[in-house]
Amino acid sequence: MKISSVESSTRRQFLRSSTVLLSCLVGGQTLLLSPAQARAKQVPMQVLSSTQASILESFAEQLVPGAKDAGIAQFIDKQLSLPADESLLMIKYLGVAPPFNGFYQTSLAALDELAKTTYGKPWQALADKQVAALVDKVASGVVEPWAAAGFWFFVLRSDACDVVYGTQQGFASIGVPYMAHIQPTHNWQA
Repeated sequence: MKISSVESSTRRQFLRSSTVLLSCLVGGQTLLLSPAQARAKQVPMQVLSSTQASILESFAEQLVPGAKDAGIAQFIDKQLSLPADESLLMIKYLGVAPPFNGFYQTSLAALDELAKTTYGKPWQALADKQVAALVDKVASGVVEPWAAAGFWFFVLRSDACDVVYGTQQGFASIGVPYMAHIQPTHNWQA
């Protein structure tokens, strides 16, 4: 599937400018917050349940350390609440027809079911070692009967990388010079 230059430039612009802010309604006021700030302020989820958000954070943290604190659940939840043409989620660029909610919610339910069938308990009750083992299993792409496990792994890892490393601080943390085409007007993570 060919990605149009308009779609790919939108994603590139996001990664270059790293000024992703979420418009959040908090206490009757609309605030522009980074995903990390939305997490710190405990902005309520619009699409994902608290259980789904918890599973998402746990899985993403195994893929990209720092994803939980960077606000991966808040980022994905907000993007799922937007019209598909405004979404910054990786899945948008992979030829998957919107809406994307079903893909994320079904995948999170599949993770919880995987935990129950493998360890006899829900994902949230797993020890870190068990979570890591299941993440490795999903990474292999061979999870019966979940045919999309490998695709889920790729999509979520990409989203987590965007949230953790798609900022000036993220670039600095891996020792890569931040060379945006258009510099952000302010440091939204401060």
